[in-house]
Amino acid sequence: MSLKKNFAYNSILTVSTYLFPLLVYPYVSRTLGLSNIGIVNFVDSLVNYFVFFSMMGIMTVGVRETAAARNDNSRLSQTFMSLLTLTGITTLTAIAVLWIAMYTVPTLVPYQDLLYVGIIKLVFNLFLMEWFFTGMEDFKYITNRSIIIKCIYVASVFIFVRNPSDYKTYYVLSVLMVAANAIVNILYSRTIVSYSFRQIDFRPFVKAFFIMGVYMLLTNVYTYLNPVWLGFVTGTDEVGYFTTATKLHTIIMAVLLSFTNILFPRVSYLLAEGKKEEFWDKITISFDAIFLFAFPTIVFLVTIGPDLLHLIVGDGFEGSYTPLRIISPLVLIIGIEQILIIQILLAMHQDTTVLYNSFIGALVAIVLNVLVTSQLGASGSAIVWLVAESVILILSAWSVFKKYKYVMPYRRAGLYCISYTPLLLVIMVVYQAMGSGLGTMAVISALVIGYAAVNEIFVMKNKVTNILYDTVITHFHHSK
Repeated sequence: MSLKKNFAYNSILTVSTYLFPLLVYPYVSRTLGLSNIGIVNFVDSLVNYFVFFSMMGIMTVGVRETAAARNDNSRLSQTFMSLLTLTGITTLTAIAVLWIAMYTVPTLVPYQDLLYVGIIKLVFNLFLMEWFFTGMEDFKYITNRSIIIKCIYVASVFIFVRNPSDYKTYYVLSVLMVAANAIVNILYSRTIVSYSFRQIDFRPFVKAFFIMGVYMLLTNVYTYLNPVWLGFVTGTDEVGYFTTATKLHTIIMAVLLSFTNILFPRVSYLLAEGKKEEFWDKITISFDAIFLFAFPTIVFLVTIGPDLLHLIVGDGFEGSYTPLRIISPLVLIIGIEQILIIQILLAMHQDTTVLYNSFIGALVAIVLNVLVTSQLGASGSAIVWLVAESVILILSAWSVFKKYKYVMPYRRAGLYCISYTPLLLVIMVVYQAMGSGLGTMAVISALVIGYAAVNEIFVMKNKVTNILYDTVITHFHHSK
């Protein structure tokens, strides 16, 4: 399947992954209230960290090894079963550790019933196997399945979550969605590979699996451990503020990361085939894609992001506004990180380098959490996330330069900053003149889209934008 189709399907998939919960979040936030939302997010953040422990490096190693073996059915089945078995071992370990923590950590005892539901999520997450279908570049199947199940999930939330005491039901429905996806994936995967334990050999994958697993655990310190730390040192209300701010940010990042996700199996394949020139061409396109999306998004979030957040969640979440503004530059920072880490370092099998950089970033995050989170609450967690990701970006850029003499497009990034400064100033004036409201949001949204289109096509001459522009013009002429 072509990259354009993969990008289209994966964009739909990643947007739907966060858009469907966004459809129910305004209803749920108003129905359950800040405290109950904070409880669910606290528990789910803890469970998700155990999910990452159980999955270790499967999302990277699995995609990479599946992509390399997909043209050999026998090798593909052996690789699939070996990786699934290896992941099964770590999943059982994660379940055991979580079960012990539920009874030995006093803070977790009141949430035991929700944590048991979380254990069910751990079990079914093993059989999601999204790494396998991503490596096969079967984004059409993933997208169709995901959207159908999410539609059922949204309907179920509106039917069964009716008052504040239904926060447990809300969490159960979220876990059932994971279970449904897993069951369908098991059935479909059997049409591609054979489930046989005869030729299992996961020894070739163990080192990379655990190295990348530690990397995933470290990089998710900010999104999952931060809320857990907040819950321990401040309370669930601050967790609610932080997770509400990050939810909007995560939806935006989903669109951006869909591009890097579909490119990873493709660049891995290009490297396996020795096509390095084409590989570096893809990297150049990736940077233009990041710049195209990130700069107008940051302008939008910094100016009227809080208004959009209020529209989504309603009153009572004003404590989320400042954290949202603080983390807005992460759209650019994480986007560039994805190119350096996923598309270059990991595709080049530089797993140890990635692990080392992530360890430094996580260490910075842990130290800053201790120093600032208890005093600044949700805003402190946002600062921790921003600083830690910036450290990882600097280390990753240096690693890529040192190993491959590849210099990031710093000058182009600087020109982008300059080109979007007038837009930021105009929007600030408009916002001061019109005040908050739907009308202001509509005007500013139109300004951002219009300015970005002109700037990208005629001023910055963005490669991705020009490809899209030429495609539209060509299609228009053919349709006449």
